[in-house]
Amino acid sequence: MELRDSGGKALSEVTMRLNEKELTELLVAASELEDGSTDHALLRSPDGVALAVYRTDEAPSALQSGTDWWVGPLVLLAVILLVVGAYTVARGLVVLVF
Repeated sequence: MELRDSGGKALSEVTMRLNEKELTELLVAASELEDGSTDHALLRSPDGVALAVYRTDEAPSALQSGTDWWVGPLVLLAVILLVVGAYTVARGLVVLVF
């Protein structure tokens, strides 16, 4: 969860007081975000206070998870073993033929 003010500055704590109608609107907006029908929700109170809720993907990218740090060397090792194996088979065939 990330809380930011209108200037983009991170907030460590926020207090919200909602009446029943506002709470219902928030829950409906959260359900729409959860089922994927929308990627954000904007809720406004009659006195002009706005709450924007955005859905984010929490899955880390390949670089963040570090998979390319171990997949790359693994693929390189497989290619080296494939080349060495092909050379060995070709050399064996040449010895058998001649």
